[in-house]
Amino acid sequence: MAGDGFQFGGRLSLDLTWTLRYRAVAPTELLVAPSDLRRWISTAITTLRGPVDDGHLADAIELREAIHAAARATIDGRPVTSGARSVINDRASAPTPYVQLDRNGSATVRLRADSPVESALAAVAVDAIGLLAAEDGRLRVCEGPACSLLFHDGSRPGRRRWCSTERCGNRVNLAAHRRRAADRAAGPRIDPTT
Repeated sequence: MAGDGFQFGGRLSLDLTWTLRYRAVAPTELLVAPSDLRRWISTAITTLRGPVDDGHLADAIELREAIHAAARATIDGRPVTSGARSVINDRASAPTPYVQLDRNGSATVRLRADSPVESALAAVAVDAIGLLAAEDGRLRVCEGPACSLLFHDGSRPGRRRWCSTERCGNRVNLAAHRRRAADRAAGPRIDPTT
């Protein structure tokens, strides 16, 4: 799912890692200015009120890279480095958002008024801790060509290979279909040595 140029896969912590696209082939930074972080938080969590500055942006990028490093280590069967753990744990120690019941009976997420950006990043870090501590073997790297997004496979069979079936899955399946069609059109292959 996309919003304001961002894409989301269902896990808040991994969604933050998706703000650096094409990491393996042509890294494209989506969090260039504080206003980008404001849009991401407002799209991923809830409307952000209050200032967002370069320090907040640096904190978000540091958290994103720590989550990415920790997730890759987990996927590769390596221990998470103390540096990545420290950043994630530090951000998780801030006051997290809370939920309130509105007049109409719906639940609304609220960021802490005195530190809204820190509150949003705390929610991301808490999600990362839950994801990394689960050790369920469902944390994956997308197998799509030129894609290296991380995702958590929440499907029942647990065999998902792509960050998004609609995006990377379709590209891989379409390419395979085209190869098969080209092979059929070329006809049977004759071995000249026989």
